[in-house]
Amino acid sequence: KLGTYGFVELLVFVGILAVGYAYVWGRGALEWE
Repeated sequence: KLGTYGFVELLVFVGILAVGYAYVWGRGALEWE
């Protein structure tokens, strides 16, 4: 079903963003203050 496929695609996309954000945050690159 297209709905299920779209949901899986969304989870994969969000997962990649979360991993990237965690990587950058872990390096301390987000400490702007």
